[in-house]
Amino acid sequence: MTEMNRRRYLKLFAATATVGVLAGCSQTPERPETVTSTPEEKPVTPTPDEGPTPDEPVIRYGIEFKTVLNAVEDLGMDPNGNEPIDDAFLSFLENRRNTLLEFPPGTYRFDESHEVETVSSLGIRGLGRDRGAVVFTTPAREGRRFVNIREGGVGFLLENVTFDHGPGNGSIGNVLRLDDKLRVQNVEHIGFNPTTQNGALDNLSPQILSKGGLAVVDNYVRTGPTHIVSHGHLDGTSNAGCIWLGEDHVGTLRIRNSHFANTGTNSIYCSRAVGRVEIRNCRFENNNQASLRIGGKGSLVKNCTFFLDTDNAHPDNVGEYINPNAIVWETGNRGLSGGVIDGCSFVYNSAPNKTIAAIWADGSAGAFTVKNSRFSINVPGVQAIRIDDPENPRLGKTAAKPWGVTLTNLVIEGSNAGVVPMIEINGRPNSALDGCCISVSDAKNVVKLVQSPGSSLQNINVTGTGEWLAAQQGEFVAQDISYERLCQLDPTSMSE
Repeated sequence: MTEMNRRRYLKLFAATATVGVLAGCSQTPERPETVTSTPEEKPVTPTPDEGPTPDEPVIRYGIEFKTVLNAVEDLGMDPNGNEPIDDAFLSFLENRRNTLLEFPPGTYRFDESHEVETVSSLGIRGLGRDRGAVVFTTPAREGRRFVNIREGGVGFLLENVTFDHGPGNGSIGNVLRLDDKLRVQNVEHIGFNPTTQNGALDNLSPQILSKGGLAVVDNYVRTGPTHIVSHGHLDGTSNAGCIWLGEDHVGTLRIRNSHFANTGTNSIYCSRAVGRVEIRNCRFENNNQASLRIGGKGSLVKNCTFFLDTDNAHPDNVGEYINPNAIVWETGNRGLSGGVIDGCSFVYNSAPNKTIAAIWADGSAGAFTVKNSRFSINVPGVQAIRIDDPENPRLGKTAAKPWGVTLTNLVIEGSNAGVVPMIEINGRPNSALDGCCISVSDAKNVVKLVQSPGSSLQNINVTGTGEWLAAQQGEFVAQDISYERLCQLDPTSMSE
């Protein structure tokens, strides 16, 4: 901390020591109807040689900090993991504004959850060369929330740190409910992920409570082993996911450049959110139930990779995989149409027999688009795309019309030998399959249309058989169908 900022901090500390809480900090401000978020910015920090001038703020990712504190030197936190940091850390959350708290490399122990109503431009940043240099851990076996922001605020940064769950019971979560300017950058969760009965928590809930507000989760990682059990309503046991987003989210959330593996249930669960959700450039690997549960207007999944090979999953997993679908596209009782899956890759090398499809769309989701994507399905009984009838939804209420889906510029390959159709569309009038190549070992009926009149199939290349389509005559139009041995789609349109 600079000398001027240190003096400013010491004066404020002396005042708060006698008063308790700064005037007005404990009050919950009225939430604005609309927040105009500033464009995303790269972190701005002074050069080491110059340092900040006394009145120069530090700006990271568009969040401005007037004061920078060192967790060890200024707040007396123990970097050796012996003494808990709870009192000093909770005081920081409750009493500070416009302040960045920097943690030198070390292990920091906390025993309790830290809940605060609102924040205003607060940041937590590890000073290590990588995120593994600053580790937060807890001996609690019931699960703890390191930060739990309940009622909003503008400006919160969590950067360059690791949360260690340990080898057994208990885990760590962060609930970050902001109005705008929420950034989670280069954060990892390591250790074992138990069942909820043994202390598991959703690791991150990044919610934006005001329209126009923005949250960005960038380079977020959770790949540790999990105790996989059946869904909670079946036998009372359950798993926690990684990222959960509730219906209070009305702004925009962008999750990008992140890696999720070995989750017991719904790695990212955001299908109940009202606001926009974008998932970009992420890798999902061997997650049970669904890697991604999403759907409806404002939903975007772009340039992501979904890889399933459950026979060769993490060796320290406990329990058996049940139904690892890559994307479950649904909107629950919202019954919404809209959304896009673009430029994604889906690979299934092994999976249990209850697995439905790489993309399974429930009847609670209306019209949506899948484009520029590649599927490699090498597991009998697993479909590339299954789209259910909106008149018979399983996960919510019947979707609003239109119901037709658009599938364009897809490559679908595999050795599924006709056990199930690679593409199945049910109860979706005016759907379109355009510019696709399907190569599945001379199988019959690789595309199935059920009660979807007015649908069109054009520019389709099917390798090996002329009996590729199962549909009632008169409910579709087919043109420009070819039977080449190789798929020849434009590689520039596919994700890398």
